[in-house]
Amino acid sequence: MHLKTSRLHFMGIGGQGISAVAQMALLAGNIVTGCDQQRSATTQAMQQAGMPVCIGHDASHLENVDTLVLSPAVTARNPHNPELLAAQERGIPVVTWQELLGEFMQGKCVLSVCGVHGKGTTTALLALMLVDAGLDPTVEIGAVVPRFGANYRLGHSQYFVNEADEFNHNFWHYSPRLAVVTSIEFEHPEFFADYAALLEAFEHFIRGMDMQHDWPLPPTLVLNAGSAGCLHLLRRLHDWPGRLVSYSVEDTLLHGGASNPTSIVRNANTVTFEAYDVQLDGETSFRVRVNGQPLVERAMRLQLPGIHNIQNALAALAAAHTVGASAETIVRTVEQFSGIRRRFEIRHQGALHINERVLDVIIIDDYAHHPTAIAATLQAARRCYPQRRLIALYQPHMYSRTKTFFTQFLCAFDAADVALISDIFAARERDTGLVHTRDLVEAMAQQPHFRQGGAQVLYGADLQTTADVLSTILRSGDLVVIMGAGDIYTVTVSILGSS
Repeated sequence: MHLKTSRLHFMGIGGQGISAVAQMALLAGNIVTGCDQQRSATTQAMQQAGMPVCIGHDASHLENVDTLVLSPAVTARNPHNPELLAAQERGIPVVTWQELLGEFMQGKCVLSVCGVHGKGTTTALLALMLVDAGLDPTVEIGAVVPRFGANYRLGHSQYFVNEADEFNHNFWHYSPRLAVVTSIEFEHPEFFADYAALLEAFEHFIRGMDMQHDWPLPPTLVLNAGSAGCLHLLRRLHDWPGRLVSYSVEDTLLHGGASNPTSIVRNANTVTFEAYDVQLDGETSFRVRVNGQPLVERAMRLQLPGIHNIQNALAALAAAHTVGASAETIVRTVEQFSGIRRRFEIRHQGALHINERVLDVIIIDDYAHHPTAIAATLQAARRCYPQRRLIALYQPHMYSRTKTFFTQFLCAFDAADVALISDIFAARERDTGLVHTRDLVEAMAQQPHFRQGGAQVLYGADLQTTADVLSTILRSGDLVVIMGAGDIYTVTVSILGSS
């Protein structure tokens, strides 16, 4: 790590990715401080890790600082942030945390996981597979992995596993030897002009992979053949010279993609991983074949439900197998994996004391915020717990996303019996009147599922009001899935804290 003994100040340290890099920098011997707009569980965790963290932005934070490290969300929210302007005026170098992470990766065999959906779960599974195989990787991930007790891990081998985000072209700062692409569809409308611009960003990332170093692992692209967007990317990479490893779940190839996985084979060196004999009701299990031959003789069970999590497991499995982890190790890791924070995380199961009542409920926290991810999460919940009334509590994330995907949101909750929608989480945006949650609720109420099917959609307003509404409508036997990428998790804390 090139910035050892530097004084680094992290602005926006409450974010998951930047907080991981800050902790890695601290453990590498740097002097680290941080600040954020508001307190959160992450800022408290940073303070407990020994970092001075201030709430709010102020130029005084820059005293004796060698480098200002920031989250792109900070400049997106306010490009004239006084702390940032002061650093520029004083000639203090300013870098994003992704740029710093790219520095930390120098001299490593990098394995990056990118894609619109499933990055966190896939990255965690791949990292754990390599740990269990004795390959001792360094890891950076955008969520806490329970086995690590953190969102990062410092290893001592040449391997570096990271979650690579497409927003702001953040993943362009990484040059992986192996890249996993889990899925591609239009996302981040506040940054990408259209789907073509998003595809171009992924193509640029793949073409920037490490093709030069002398690693035992050849340059490798692990790609989801069940994602139409991934196949669009592959067509753009027709002259890319690296090795292709494809994976897919039998009978679930998406519209607009290839008719079967073998149709994307470009040369004799392509390796195909396929999940088959898939079971989704009650428990989730599947078998895997590699180039037509069983990986192991038995089916493997996955603790996380849903076809999307089978895809995530298959992606990690294909990458780990390619790196050299044994089939037995991979299967054991898959079966022991209970997920990462806020990815179908069961926060409560059983008796809950609320409003002087004792209710038998299950409460699940999930990060889903794109309509595709919401629908997949709720469908998985429905199949996993078919007898329970399903309440979907969702906090829309950003005005631009809510407006752009408005039509898709209207049917994203069709697996739910009750949809409770809170006010929009602004994140790095400002409310300009583009769209309001009431608009979404009113439009959802006119959809067949809610108008004719007996389901109910409710407006929750702010988070405290939303928590109050949830407490009022909860009844014994309910399954509650609380979703969003903002601060909606505080509703879970509130509900459980009042019990």
